[in-house]
Amino acid sequence: MLKPILIVDDDADMRRVLRDALGPLGPIAEAAGGADALRVLRAGPARLVILDVAMPGLGGLEVLAEALDLRPGLLVVMLTGDTDIESARFALDLGARAYVTKPFDAAFLRAEISRQLQAGSRPRGERPPWRLLDDADPGPS
Repeated sequence: MLKPILIVDDDADMRRVLRDALGPLGPIAEAAGGADALRVLRAGPARLVILDVAMPGLGGLEVLAEALDLRPGLLVVMLTGDTDIESARFALDLGARAYVTKPFDAAFLRAEISRQLQAGSRPRGERPPWRLLDDADPGPS
């Protein structure tokens, strides 16, 4: 059975947009916040997590650190409306594989998620290649 992609965002409309965009990639699970996301990850593995940075309660950066402790090698893509480069660098240094800014093009995000899934996980301690992306960045050609 294929493990799901976990979408974590406190905004129900954003979860719907992400679910619609990523549905063709396989099963989708959702969490409405950080604590909910960690419960989902404790209950079973995910192929990849799309994690909003700014959420009430347990924020995305805190969830990122705990999720990677819980599931080493987990693929995590951060999603944010904030373009603070220091926040992005911190998330990527913690172990996120990509940092995508809102608003985003659904096809662009789907292509990035597909790329991350194809690249797969790496052993703990091995620094993953990461990318800071927005719609203006088409990625490698």
